[in-house]
Amino acid sequence: MRVLRTADDVAELPAFEGRIWGGDDDRVSVNMLVACLEEGGVAIGAYDDGRLVGTVFGFRTYEARVLHSHYLAVDPEYRRCGLGEQLKRRQAAWCVDNGVTAMRWTFDPLQLTNAHLNLNKLGALGVTYHVNHYGSLGGINGSLPSDRLTVQWELERPRPAFSQEFVLGVPAVSPEQIAASAPEALHARMAVREEMAPHLADGWRVIAADRVGRTYTLGR
Repeated sequence: MRVLRTADDVAELPAFEGRIWGGDDDRVSVNMLVACLEEGGVAIGAYDDGRLVGTVFGFRTYEARVLHSHYLAVDPEYRRCGLGEQLKRRQAAWCVDNGVTAMRWTFDPLQLTNAHLNLNKLGALGVTYHVNHYGSLGGINGSLPSDRLTVQWELERPRPAFSQEFVLGVPAVSPEQIAASAPEALHARMAVREEMAPHLADGWRVIAADRVGRTYTLGR
């Protein structure tokens, strides 16, 4: 893994991003990547014999201590071996070295594998639910409303204790059904939205995910 700093370093990132997510939506352009890096952001690439197989990119926020980790992309051939977690932890180490004490990012709450990484392995907490956050995305997202859960990962603070817990079920839906905008996927989207959004607005936090049992645990 190495930190990417120049236009030449990040030149292949937009095409790599397109291969991972598909569709025709806009990618983060090279000039925008360079501008964000110049202003205190970070991009890290993972390489196997010179081939880019994973990358993570983030930029500074209105809170000086927080980095928004905008995307994590891993080549399908290199998934399920812990590379995504390694990239995220490498980004976190960069943050601590550069005076940043928290990271936050968004993910689709229907994607329980991502939830497992974010909540269970890294220890981030779900803090905000966004309805159709990015508008229409296409690709692996289909034409579903792009609801997203924002998680925040405190790098130098312990997780708070929660005295109340609530378990929220996620209807069974596959990535293929999401990409195809199947009726089952829309049903799952609305079911999770109707339960999760009001709880988070009322002070609850998403604290764990069960990708086999297809549930989230919320606490406050």
